[in-house]
Amino acid sequence: MSKVTISEPYVVGEKPSPLVYQFLDSNGAAINITGYTAKFQWQERDGAATSASATVSDGPNGKAQYTFTGNEFSTAGHYRAQFWVGNGTNRYASVDIVFTVVLPVGTAPSI
Repeated sequence: MSKVTISEPYVVGEKPSPLVYQFLDSNGAAINITGYTAKFQWQERDGAATSASATVSDGPNGKAQYTFTGNEFSTAGHYRAQFWVGNGTNRYASVDIVFTVVLPVGTAPSI
């Protein structure tokens, strides 16, 4: 199975830039997801999955986006995530998105 690896670790308490994923067909062409609903799901290793609403940021080009709130990663560890999009007829899952979350130096400041 294919996967996307985010090489820079996230930090507990961090609120990173939005994460964007592009859905492609087997020929590498964008899947038009206009009118689809999007979700983002993540879990630490084999822990329980958490799901949140995502957006279709560019439907004709197959792009979905998740905007972080800063509350996603409460513990350090190895995570995997997936985007899901569907329209009631079709439903697509992204490849696995894998990343590491590390502890901050001290407590994350309120800035």
